[in-house]
Amino acid sequence: MKKNIALIGIMALLIASSSCVTKAKYQELEAKYKRCSDDLTFTSSEKISYENKSKELEQTAGFLSVQVEQLKNDTLNLSRKLRQSEREYAKSKRDYDDLLKNFAELNFSNNAEVNRLLADIDKIKAQLDERELELNRQRDELELSNADLRDKEGRLSELQAILDQKDAEVKVLREKVSNALKGFEGSGLNVYEKNGKVYVSMDEKLLFASGSWVVGSEGEKALKELATVLVQDPDINVLIEGHTDNVPFRGSGQVKDNWDLSVMRATAVVKSLLKYGDIDPKRAAASGRSEYLPIDDLNTSEARAKNRRTEIILTPKLDELFKMINN
Repeated sequence: MKKNIALIGIMALLIASSSCVTKAKYQELEAKYKRCSDDLTFTSSEKISYENKSKELEQTAGFLSVQVEQLKNDTLNLSRKLRQSEREYAKSKRDYDDLLKNFAELNFSNNAEVNRLLADIDKIKAQLDERELELNRQRDELELSNADLRDKEGRLSELQAILDQKDAEVKVLREKVSNALKGFEGSGLNVYEKNGKVYVSMDEKLLFASGSWVVGSEGEKALKELATVLVQDPDINVLIEGHTDNVPFRGSGQVKDNWDLSVMRATAVVKSLLKYGDIDPKRAAASGRSEYLPIDDLNTSEARAKNRRTEIILTPKLDELFKMINN
């Protein structure tokens, strides 16, 4: 990926420095540019896949929370039924004992009464046996429900602990980045947290001249400070998004419009970050968003200035969470 990005830069330099390029050379450069564009498309697809997995994680946590509440309600209902059955069992047992007592006190010469009492005793004994079976069944159901509830609560607690750890790591990362870039506050740089990620938003004036994709000196200083944070934490993935305003860019060569300009600017920021430290290029990706994700929809010069920006999105690795979802 890094090699292809470098080729894009070489193509741009060749086209800018010479207006006379052979057709074969031009076609070769154009083919390399297409391959780089394909790599960019693949990286953007991976980003979308990550966002889908994050949504799936949140849905899983919500689903488990609903299941836990349902199990608590079921357990409460089973406990009530069990207490009611125990009361009914105790009442039947008292009736049974009373019959036995009455039977002992009756005159045994009255065979008809004796037979009736014996029949009542057998009936109540059958009812007692049936209720005892029902009590045992309810106890088994309650135990299974409690076991399932404990399992769900354990999984939910584990998932919540990992989510809390991730949130804590994001907050620590935001503090590190904010401290590293404190000297650039008020110069078109903003560090904030959103959706479990840390965003470093840089205005065009901090990084580039108007219509250019060459990082200026002040931008290089800011990116160098940010690179020191990324070197210290190898578990942070980096996505650079280039954004433009809605004024059409009239370019030539390979950079013809706002799409091309936003991609070239994002790529330039990736290259700058990589040259300031031992950062694995696999952690970084560049994406051009053109004019289609503005932060201010008003058609004013102030709104357009806000929209001309480059966003560096820092995301902690969530391998442990994804493994838990897959399991």
